[in-house]
Amino acid sequence: MKRVFLGFDLSKEIKTDIEQLKLRHRLDKLPIKLVEPKNSHIAVKFLGQLDDLQIKQVIKAVESTTKNNGQLQATIGNGIMFPNNYSPRVLALTITGHDLIDFAKRIILALNQLPFITKEDRKFTPHITLGRIKEELKKSEIKKLQRIEYKQLTSFNRLQLFESQLSSAGPVYTALNNFDL
Repeated sequence: MKRVFLGFDLSKEIKTDIEQLKLRHRLDKLPIKLVEPKNSHIAVKFLGQLDDLQIKQVIKAVESTTKNNGQLQATIGNGIMFPNNYSPRVLALTITGHDLIDFAKRIILALNQLPFITKEDRKFTPHITLGRIKEELKKSEIKKLQRIEYKQLTSFNRLQLFESQLSSAGPVYTALNNFDL
């Protein structure tokens, strides 16, 4: 069994930009477990623990949906907190772009046809996680996080199926399959 998810990896340039953003806003001084630069990505769907046969079925479903899709455009935007600004648990950057969102919805719909995939109740909200908030933040810290501004147009020409191996040092992501768009 492998713990897997579908997502878009980010370019080295964007990962570097995001790390600079974290430094500028001194996020390392807050009670936030920051995402390692190499692990920054846009998740499309967490699939959970799957065996090799299930992974092959996922690959087949995704391949049929990604064929001849073409490059996707999206804008990485300002900071956002989940589930809300009053009791935040996750700090992230927003993602906007109809191409990427419509594509992700088609992928999720195709995966929902597989009997072993858990159907998602929540609306798809693409984002790049900056970190997980470890303890309650002061109002001044929340206001600081609300002021995070970022804007970067980017494009994607590949979706990836990642294995996520958890360790005490944090998750290790390995690409199991690439889907060219």
